[in-house]
Amino acid sequence: MGNISELKSYIIKRFIAIIIILSFVEYANMSFIRRTVISFVVKMFFEGQSVDDVTSYGIMIGMVLAIVLIVLELLCMLLPKQIEPYIEGYINQFRIYIAKALLNSDSKINISNVTLKKEVLLLFILLGMFILIMLPLIIAALYFSSVVLKEFNAIEEAEKKKQEDYDKRRNLMLSDIAHDLRTPITTVSGYAMALSDGMVEEDKKQEYLDAIQAKSKRMSDLINLLFDYVKLDSDGFTLAKESYDVCELVRECAAFQYQDIEDAGMTLDVDIPEEVIKVEVDKLQFSRVVTNLLTNAVRHNKSGTDIGLYVNEDDDDKLRIMVADNGDLIPEEQVVQIFDPFVMGDESRSTKGGTGLGLSISKKIVEMHGFKIKLVQQPEIKNNPLVAKYQKAFIITIKQ
Repeated sequence: MGNISELKSYIIKRFIAIIIILSFVEYANMSFIRRTVISFVVKMFFEGQSVDDVTSYGIMIGMVLAIVLIVLELLCMLLPKQIEPYIEGYINQFRIYIAKALLNSDSKINISNVTLKKEVLLLFILLGMFILIMLPLIIAALYFSSVVLKEFNAIEEAEKKKQEDYDKRRNLMLSDIAHDLRTPITTVSGYAMALSDGMVEEDKKQEYLDAIQAKSKRMSDLINLLFDYVKLDSDGFTLAKESYDVCELVRECAAFQYQDIEDAGMTLDVDIPEEVIKVEVDKLQFSRVVTNLLTNAVRHNKSGTDIGLYVNEDDDDKLRIMVADNGDLIPEEQVVQIFDPFVMGDESRSTKGGTGLGLSISKKIVEMHGFKIKLVQQPEIKNNPLVAKYQKAFIITIKQ
Protein backbone atom coordinates (compact mmCIF):
# COMPACT_ATOMS: atom_id res chain seq x y z
CA MET A 1 0.00 0.00 0.00
CA GLY A 2 1.14 3.50 -0.78
CA ASN A 3 0.02 5.15 2.48
CA ILE A 4 -2.03 4.75 5.65
CA SER A 5 -5.24 5.91 3.94
CA GLU A 6 -4.91 3.21 1.26
CA LEU A 7 -4.08 0.65 3.95
CA LYS A 8 -7.21 1.54 5.92
CA SER A 9 -9.37 1.16 2.81
CA TYR A 10 -7.71 -2.17 1.95
CA ILE A 11 -8.13 -3.56 5.49
CA ILE A 12 -11.79 -2.50 5.70
CA LYS A 13 -12.53 -4.18 2.35
CA ARG A 14 -10.76 -7.38 3.43
CA PHE A 15 -12.54 -7.31 6.79
CA ILE A 16 -15.97 -6.96 5.13
CA ALA A 17 -15.13 -9.78 2.69
CA ILE A 18 -14.04 -12.04 5.56
CA ILE A 19 -17.20 -11.26 7.54
CA ILE A 20 -19.41 -12.10 4.53
CA ILE A 21 -17.60 -15.39 3.85
CA LEU A 22 -17.58 -16.22 7.56
CA SER A 23 -21.33 -15.61 7.77
CA PHE A 24 -21.98 -18.12 4.98
CA VAL A 25 -19.61 -20.67 6.55
CA GLU A 26 -21.19 -20.30 10.00
CA TYR A 27 -24.67 -20.56 8.48
CA ALA A 28 -23.65 -23.79 6.73
CA ASN A 29 -22.07 -25.05 9.97
CA MET A 30 -25.20 -24.38 12.02
CA SER A 31 -27.42 -25.96 9.35
CA PHE A 32 -25.24 -29.07 9.43
CA ILE A 33 -25.22 -29.13 13.24
CA ARG A 34 -29.02 -28.76 13.47
CA ARG A 35 -29.76 -31.41 10.84
CA THR A 36 -27.32 -34.04 12.08
CA VAL A 37 -25.58 -33.56 15.43
CA ILE A 38 -28.36 -31.77 17.33
CA SER A 39 -30.98 -34.17 15.96
CA PHE A 40 -28.90 -37.02 17.38
CA VAL A 41 -28.49 -35.27 20.75
CA VAL A 42 -32.22 -34.50 21.02
CA LYS A 43 -33.13 -38.06 20.12
CA MET A 44 -30.77 -39.40 22.80
CA PHE A 45 -31.37 -36.89 25.61
CA PHE A 46 -34.34 -34.58 24.95
CA GLU A 47 -37.01 -36.57 23.17
CA GLY A 48 -39.52 -34.58 21.11
CA GLN A 49 -37.79 -31.21 21.23
CA SER A 50 -37.29 -28.84 18.21
CA VAL A 51 -33.78 -28.13 16.94
CA ASP A 52 -34.62 -25.00 14.92
CA ASP A 53 -33.66 -22.56 17.68
CA VAL A 54 -30.21 -23.98 18.43
CA THR A 55 -27.52 -21.25 18.46
CA SER A 56 -23.73 -21.28 18.71
CA TYR A 57 -24.03 -19.34 21.98
CA GLY A 58 -26.34 -22.01 23.38
CA ILE A 59 -23.88 -24.76 22.38
CA MET A 60 -21.04 -22.99 24.23
CA ILE A 61 -23.18 -22.48 27.37
CA GLY A 62 -24.35 -26.10 27.13
CA MET A 63 -20.74 -27.31 26.95
CA VAL A 64 -19.79 -25.38 30.09
CA LEU A 65 -22.87 -26.70 31.95
CA ALA A 66 -22.08 -30.24 30.78
CA ILE A 67 -18.63 -29.98 32.37
CA VAL A 68 -20.23 -28.86 35.67
CA LEU A 69 -22.75 -31.68 35.38
CA ILE A 70 -20.03 -34.33 34.99
CA VAL A 71 -18.14 -32.88 37.97
CA LEU A 72 -21.34 -33.18 40.06
CA GLU A 73 -21.81 -36.77 38.87
CA LEU A 74 -18.26 -37.64 39.96
CA LEU A 75 -18.82 -35.94 43.34
CA CYS A 76 -21.98 -37.94 43.77
CA MET A 77 -20.00 -41.16 43.29
CA LEU A 78 -17.34 -40.10 45.83
CA LEU A 79 -19.53 -38.58 48.57
CA PRO A 80 -21.43 -40.64 51.19
CA LYS A 81 -24.78 -42.14 50.18
CA GLN A 82 -26.67 -39.86 52.60
CA ILE A 83 -25.69 -36.77 50.58
CA GLU A 84 -26.45 -38.38 47.23
CA PRO A 85 -30.15 -37.30 47.10
CA TYR A 86 -29.17 -33.63 47.49
CA ILE A 87 -26.57 -33.87 44.72
CA GLU A 88 -29.06 -35.71 42.48
CA GLY A 89 -31.41 -32.74 42.73
CA TYR A 90 -28.70 -30.40 41.42
CA ILE A 91 -27.76 -32.89 38.72
CA ASN A 92 -31.33 -33.02 37.38
CA GLN A 93 -31.52 -29.24 37.49
CA PHE A 94 -28.30 -28.89 35.47
CA ARG A 95 -29.66 -31.35 32.90
CA ILE A 96 -32.63 -29.05 32.42
CA TYR A 97 -30.33 -26.01 32.21
CA ILE A 98 -28.29 -27.76 29.51
CA ALA A 99 -31.44 -28.54 27.53
CA LYS A 100 -32.78 -24.99 27.80
CA ALA A 101 -29.42 -23.44 26.86
CA LEU A 102 -28.87 -25.85 24.00
CA LEU A 103 -32.39 -25.74 22.57
CA ASN A 104 -33.00 -22.06 23.44
CA SER A 105 -36.36 -22.97 24.97
CA ASP A 106 -38.24 -21.98 28.13
CA SER A 107 -40.96 -24.62 27.72
CA LYS A 108 -41.11 -27.84 29.70
CA ILE A 109 -38.44 -30.26 28.54
CA ASN A 110 -38.55 -34.01 28.88
CA ILE A 111 -35.19 -35.55 29.61
CA SER A 112 -34.63 -39.16 28.67
CA ASN A 113 -32.99 -41.59 31.05
CA VAL A 114 -29.30 -40.61 31.03
CA THR A 115 -26.16 -42.07 32.57
CA LEU A 116 -22.70 -40.72 33.26
CA LYS A 117 -21.47 -42.32 30.03
CA LYS A 118 -24.15 -40.52 28.05
CA GLU A 119 -23.30 -37.26 29.76
CA VAL A 120 -19.60 -37.69 28.89
CA LEU A 121 -20.68 -38.48 25.32
CA LEU A 122 -22.82 -35.32 25.33
CA LEU A 123 -19.82 -33.28 26.52
CA PHE A 124 -17.64 -34.60 23.69
CA ILE A 125 -20.40 -33.95 21.16
CA LEU A 126 -20.79 -30.38 22.43
CA LEU A 127 -17.00 -29.94 22.40
CA GLY A 128 -16.91 -31.15 18.78
CA MET A 129 -19.67 -28.71 17.83
CA PHE A 130 -17.83 -25.91 19.62
CA ILE A 131 -14.64 -26.67 17.65
CA LEU A 132 -16.65 -26.83 14.42
CA ILE A 133 -18.12 -23.39 15.16
CA MET A 134 -14.89 -21.79 16.37
CA LEU A 135 -12.56 -23.20 13.71
CA PRO A 136 -13.71 -20.83 10.90
CA LEU A 137 -13.47 -17.90 13.31
CA ILE A 138 -9.91 -18.86 14.29
CA ILE A 139 -8.88 -19.37 10.65
CA ALA A 140 -10.44 -16.03 9.67
CA ALA A 141 -8.73 -14.24 12.56
CA LEU A 142 -5.34 -15.76 11.69
CA TYR A 143 -5.77 -14.92 8.00
CA PHE A 144 -6.86 -11.35 8.73
CA SER A 145 -3.94 -10.89 11.15
CA SER A 146 -1.48 -12.18 8.56
CA VAL A 147 -2.90 -9.80 5.91
CA VAL A 148 -2.65 -6.80 8.25
CA LEU A 149 0.83 -7.79 9.42
CA LYS A 150 2.01 -8.26 5.84
CA GLU A 151 0.74 -4.82 4.81
CA PHE A 152 2.23 -3.10 7.86
CA ASN A 153 5.57 -4.80 7.19
CA ALA A 154 5.39 -3.60 3.58
CA ILE A 155 4.70 -0.02 4.74
CA GLU A 156 7.49 -0.29 7.30
CA GLU A 157 9.90 -1.44 4.59
CA ALA A 158 8.76 1.37 2.29
CA GLU A 159 9.23 3.93 5.07
CA LYS A 160 12.65 2.48 5.86
CA LYS A 161 13.69 2.73 2.21
CA LYS A 162 12.28 6.25 2.01
CA GLN A 163 14.30 7.23 5.09
CA GLU A 164 17.44 5.64 3.62
CA ASP A 165 16.91 7.57 0.36
CA TYR A 166 16.32 10.75 2.35
CA ASP A 167 19.51 10.21 4.37
CA LYS A 168 21.45 9.46 1.20
CA ARG A 169 20.20 12.62 -0.52
CA ARG A 170 20.86 14.66 2.63
CA ASN A 171 24.41 13.36 3.00
CA LEU A 172 25.16 14.00 -0.67
CA MET A 173 23.71 17.49 -0.40
CA LEU A 174 25.61 18.27 2.81
CA SER A 175 28.76 17.06 1.08
CA ASP A 176 28.04 19.38 -1.87
CA ILE A 177 27.26 22.29 0.43
CA ALA A 178 30.48 21.64 2.37
CA HIS A 179 32.33 21.69 -0.97
CA ASP A 180 30.58 24.89 -2.01
CA LEU A 181 31.52 26.46 1.32
CA ARG A 182 35.13 25.28 1.18
CA THR A 183 35.72 26.75 -2.27
CA PRO A 184 34.68 30.35 -1.41
CA ILE A 185 36.36 30.10 2.00
CA THR A 186 39.62 29.20 0.25
CA THR A 187 39.12 32.05 -2.20
CA VAL A 188 38.26 34.58 0.53
CA SER A 189 41.19 33.44 2.63
CA GLY A 190 43.61 33.65 -0.29
CA TYR A 191 42.39 37.05 -1.46
CA ALA A 192 42.41 38.46 2.09
CA MET A 193 45.97 37.22 2.64
CA ALA A 194 47.08 38.70 -0.66
CA LEU A 195 45.55 42.07 0.29
CA SER A 196 47.04 41.89 3.79
CA ASP A 197 50.51 41.10 2.47
CA GLY A 198 50.33 43.96 -0.02
CA MET A 199 50.68 41.62 -2.98
CA VAL A 200 47.77 43.16 -4.93
CA GLU A 201 48.25 46.09 -7.23
CA GLU A 202 46.19 49.18 -6.43
CA ASP A 203 44.01 48.94 -9.52
CA LYS A 204 43.18 45.26 -8.70
CA LYS A 205 42.19 45.79 -5.06
CA GLN A 206 38.53 46.61 -5.81
CA GLU A 207 38.26 43.48 -7.95
CA TYR A 208 39.57 41.37 -5.05
CA LEU A 209 37.22 43.07 -2.59
CA ASP A 210 34.23 42.48 -4.89
CA ALA A 211 35.17 38.80 -5.18
CA ILE A 212 35.46 38.50 -1.38
CA GLN A 213 32.03 40.15 -0.99
CA ALA A 214 30.41 37.85 -3.59
CA LYS A 215 31.91 34.71 -2.09
CA SER A 216 30.94 35.81 1.42
CA LYS A 217 27.35 36.40 0.28
CA ARG A 218 27.22 32.94 -1.29
CA MET A 219 28.42 31.34 1.96
CA SER A 220 25.94 33.39 3.95
CA ASP A 221 23.07 32.34 1.66
CA LEU A 222 23.94 28.64 2.00
CA ILE A 223 24.22 28.82 5.79
CA ASN A 224 21.00 30.83 6.12
CA LEU A 225 19.10 28.34 3.96
CA LEU A 226 20.23 25.42 6.10
CA PHE A 227 19.38 27.40 9.22
CA ASP A 228 15.88 28.16 7.89
CA TYR A 229 15.20 24.50 7.10
CA VAL A 230 16.34 23.32 10.55
CA LYS A 231 14.39 26.13 12.26
CA LEU A 232 11.14 25.30 10.43
CA ASP A 233 11.56 21.62 11.28
CA SER A 234 12.02 22.25 15.02
CA ASP A 235 9.15 21.66 17.48
CA GLY A 236 9.45 25.08 19.10
CA PHE A 237 8.96 27.10 15.92
CA THR A 238 5.61 28.88 15.44
CA LEU A 239 4.34 31.30 12.81
CA ALA A 240 3.78 34.95 13.74
CA LYS A 241 0.48 35.32 11.89
CA GLU A 242 -1.37 38.58 11.38
CA SER A 243 -4.05 39.83 9.02
CA TYR A 244 -2.23 41.14 5.96
CA ASP A 245 -3.08 42.20 2.42
CA VAL A 246 -1.76 39.27 0.40
CA CYS A 247 -1.90 41.30 -2.84
CA GLU A 248 0.46 43.89 -1.38
CA LEU A 249 2.73 41.12 -0.07
CA VAL A 250 3.03 39.54 -3.55
CA ARG A 251 3.68 42.96 -5.13
CA GLU A 252 6.55 43.54 -2.70
CA CYS A 253 8.04 40.15 -3.60
CA ALA A 254 7.76 40.96 -7.32
CA ALA A 255 9.47 44.33 -6.82
CA PHE A 256 12.22 42.71 -4.77
CA GLN A 257 12.96 40.11 -7.49
CA TYR A 258 12.38 42.31 -10.53
CA GLN A 259 16.00 43.39 -11.00
CA ASP A 260 17.29 39.80 -10.75
CA ILE A 261 14.73 38.69 -13.33
CA GLU A 262 15.71 41.51 -15.69
CA ASP A 263 19.44 40.82 -15.20
CA ALA A 264 18.82 37.18 -16.16
CA GLY A 265 17.36 38.30 -19.49
CA MET A 266 13.83 37.27 -18.54
CA THR A 267 10.50 39.10 -18.46
CA LEU A 268 7.99 39.22 -15.62
CA ASP A 269 4.25 39.49 -16.28
CA VAL A 270 2.35 40.49 -13.13
CA ASP A 271 -1.43 40.38 -12.68
CA ILE A 272 -2.48 41.22 -9.11
CA PRO A 273 -5.90 42.65 -8.13
CA GLU A 274 -5.96 46.26 -6.92
CA GLU A 275 -8.38 45.34 -4.15
CA VAL A 276 -7.29 44.52 -0.61
CA ILE A 277 -7.50 40.81 0.20
CA LYS A 278 -6.69 40.15 3.86
CA VAL A 279 -5.30 36.77 4.87
CA GLU A 280 -3.86 35.50 8.16
CA VAL A 281 -0.17 34.96 7.33
CA ASP A 282 3.31 35.24 8.74
CA LYS A 283 4.47 38.02 6.41
CA LEU A 284 8.19 37.20 6.66
CA GLN A 285 7.79 33.45 6.09
CA PHE A 286 5.13 33.70 3.38
CA SER A 287 7.16 36.34 1.52
CA ARG A 288 9.99 33.81 1.54
CA VAL A 289 7.73 31.31 -0.25
CA VAL A 290 6.84 33.67 -3.12
CA THR A 291 10.46 34.87 -3.37
CA ASN A 292 11.73 31.27 -3.43
CA LEU A 293 9.36 30.39 -6.28
CA LEU A 294 10.46 33.42 -8.32
CA THR A 295 14.13 32.68 -7.61
CA ASN A 296 13.55 29.06 -8.63
CA ALA A 297 12.07 30.21 -11.96
CA VAL A 298 15.08 32.44 -12.63
CA ARG A 299 17.69 29.89 -11.57
CA HIS A 300 16.35 26.89 -13.46
CA ASN A 301 15.38 28.49 -16.79
CA LYS A 302 17.27 29.93 -19.74
CA SER A 303 17.62 33.57 -20.68
CA GLY A 304 14.56 34.80 -22.57
CA THR A 305 12.10 32.86 -20.42
CA ASP A 306 8.79 34.55 -19.61
CA ILE A 307 7.75 34.40 -15.96
CA GLY A 308 4.21 35.06 -14.75
CA LEU A 309 3.08 36.08 -11.26
CA TYR A 310 -0.68 36.04 -10.71
CA VAL A 311 -3.12 36.41 -7.82
CA ASN A 312 -6.66 35.21 -8.52
CA GLU A 313 -9.78 34.84 -6.35
CA ASP A 314 -12.46 32.46 -7.65
CA ASP A 315 -16.16 31.99 -6.86
CA ASP A 316 -15.41 29.31 -4.23
CA ASP A 317 -13.63 31.86 -2.02
CA LYS A 318 -10.32 30.25 -2.96
CA LEU A 319 -7.36 32.55 -3.45
CA ARG A 320 -4.59 31.33 -5.74
CA ILE A 321 -1.06 32.68 -6.06
CA MET A 322 0.62 31.38 -9.22
CA VAL A 323 4.25 31.55 -10.30
CA ALA A 324 4.49 30.30 -13.89
CA ASP A 325 7.12 30.16 -16.63
CA ASN A 326 7.49 28.92 -20.20
CA GLY A 327 10.78 27.14 -19.56
CA ASP A 328 11.45 23.42 -19.99
CA LEU A 329 9.07 20.92 -18.40
CA ILE A 330 10.27 19.08 -15.29
CA PRO A 331 10.61 15.29 -15.89
CA GLU A 332 7.82 13.24 -14.29
CA GLU A 333 10.24 11.25 -12.12
CA GLN A 334 11.38 14.53 -10.53
CA VAL A 335 7.87 15.97 -10.22
CA VAL A 336 6.94 13.20 -7.77
CA GLN A 337 9.59 14.32 -5.28
CA ILE A 338 9.99 17.97 -6.27
CA PHE A 339 9.04 19.18 -2.76
CA ASP A 340 11.18 16.62 -0.91
CA PRO A 341 14.21 18.06 0.89
CA PHE A 342 17.66 17.64 -0.72
CA VAL A 343 16.12 16.92 -4.15
CA MET A 344 17.42 18.86 -7.15
CA GLY A 345 16.59 18.74 -10.84
CA ASP A 346 20.25 18.98 -11.69
CA GLU A 347 21.73 15.52 -12.24
CA SER A 348 25.22 16.56 -11.22
CA ARG A 349 23.94 17.19 -7.69
CA SER A 350 25.91 20.39 -7.62
CA THR A 351 24.60 23.19 -5.46
CA LYS A 352 25.28 25.59 -8.31
CA GLY A 353 21.73 24.86 -9.38
CA GLY A 354 20.40 25.20 -5.85
CA THR A 355 20.62 23.39 -2.53
CA GLY A 356 17.54 21.23 -2.97
CA LEU A 357 15.98 22.94 0.06
CA GLY A 358 14.18 25.95 -1.41
CA LEU A 359 11.01 24.18 -2.58
CA SER A 360 10.96 21.96 0.52
CA ILE A 361 11.10 25.06 2.76
CA SER A 362 8.35 26.70 0.66
CA LYS A 363 6.07 23.68 0.97
CA LYS A 364 6.67 23.44 4.71
CA ILE A 365 5.80 27.12 5.23
CA VAL A 366 2.68 26.86 3.03
CA GLU A 367 1.40 23.79 4.91
CA MET A 368 2.14 25.37 8.30
CA HIS A 369 -0.26 28.14 7.23
CA GLY A 370 -2.90 25.51 6.36
CA PHE A 371 -2.61 26.25 2.63
CA LYS A 372 -1.70 23.97 -0.29
CA ILE A 373 0.96 24.12 -2.98
CA LYS A 374 1.34 22.03 -6.12
CA LEU A 375 3.20 21.95 -9.41
CA VAL A 376 1.07 21.93 -12.57
CA GLN A 377 2.51 21.37 -16.05
CA GLN A 378 1.29 20.99 -19.60
CA PRO A 379 -1.18 19.67 -20.59
CA GLU A 380 -2.94 19.92 -17.18
CA ILE A 381 -2.07 23.61 -16.87
CA LYS A 382 -4.47 24.39 -19.74
CA ASN A 383 -7.35 23.95 -17.26
CA ASN A 384 -6.33 27.26 -15.68
CA PRO A 385 -6.91 30.12 -18.18
CA LEU A 386 -4.62 32.60 -16.39
CA VAL A 387 -1.50 30.45 -16.82
CA ALA A 388 -2.57 28.28 -19.77
CA LYS A 389 0.07 29.85 -22.05
CA TYR A 390 2.93 28.70 -19.79
CA GLN A 391 4.67 25.33 -19.59
CA LYS A 392 4.46 24.97 -15.81
CA ALA A 393 3.29 26.79 -12.69
CA PHE A 394 3.57 26.49 -8.92
CA ILE A 395 0.12 27.22 -7.49
CA ILE A 396 -0.56 28.14 -3.86
CA THR A 397 -4.20 27.67 -2.88
CA ILE A 398 -5.62 29.58 0.08
CA LYS A 399 -9.09 28.69 1.40
CA GLN A 400 -10.47 31.91 2.92
